[in-house]
Amino acid sequence: MRKEATMGNYYSEGFASFFDNSYTGWVNRFSPKLVAHLATVPGTDRTAVDICCGTGVTAACFLDAGWTLHGVDGSKSMLDLARARHAGAIEAGRFSVVQSDARAFRLPAPVSACVSMDGALNHLPSTEDLQACFSAAHAALAPGGEFVFDLYEQTHFLHWNNVTLTDTDEAVVVKRGVWDTDTRTGMLRVSGVFGAGDRVQRVDQTLTSWYYDAEDVTGALRAAGFEPLPHDFGGEDLKCDSGSCSRTAVPCRAIYRARKP
Repeated sequence: MRKEATMGNYYSEGFASFFDNSYTGWVNRFSPKLVAHLATVPGTDRTAVDICCGTGVTAACFLDAGWTLHGVDGSKSMLDLARARHAGAIEAGRFSVVQSDARAFRLPAPVSACVSMDGALNHLPSTEDLQACFSAAHAALAPGGEFVFDLYEQTHFLHWNNVTLTDTDEAVVVKRGVWDTDTRTGMLRVSGVFGAGDRVQRVDQTLTSWYYDAEDVTGALRAAGFEPLPHDFGGEDLKCDSGSCSRTAVPCRAIYRARKP
């Protein structure tokens, strides 16, 4: 199911600010559970890499728990916000940022955990690209290290088949898109303004995403050298903040856990 070679979803400056303000609720809720789980993994030295780290929301939970980590993201605008949020940790040598594609990042030394949150890897356009990302994660981990990430289910993407308006004191933003369940891909256009006074920023971002089922994901994990593992995450951990899927019992994301032998 090869599609296109480029990821093409690096977030622009205005969208990065809007995203950080409006779309980090699930990450804020789930990240403490994630950090608590990874702290129990035998042999951990509390070092980690966050692939597609965004503005550093998950990083904050790791840093608060005493971890040292790398944040990898292809978007300079997202990393600029992460740098500002964690300037003290960067100065102390506990947090570093790497501007790199998720399929090609490299770290200076192995880490004991790897994570990627909030469906970031759904932006990868083929199973081959997913496997390339998993191979980079495998190379970054020490033996016995764990990789935990989530991917959106198609139930999350169905709300793209609508036009929605955010109209608040901070933002006037329109989202409009399309999702094709047959090809398992879609596009979302987000446009408007965010901020107030001299902080107003233009929001103009087109996102593309793809859906991968459990067979796609576990096959790519095994091909990259990982051993898929069961986990205890469930219930509200699998729910989104967006659209009708936040108000139903249907999960809108799947969480995966794997280990480097």
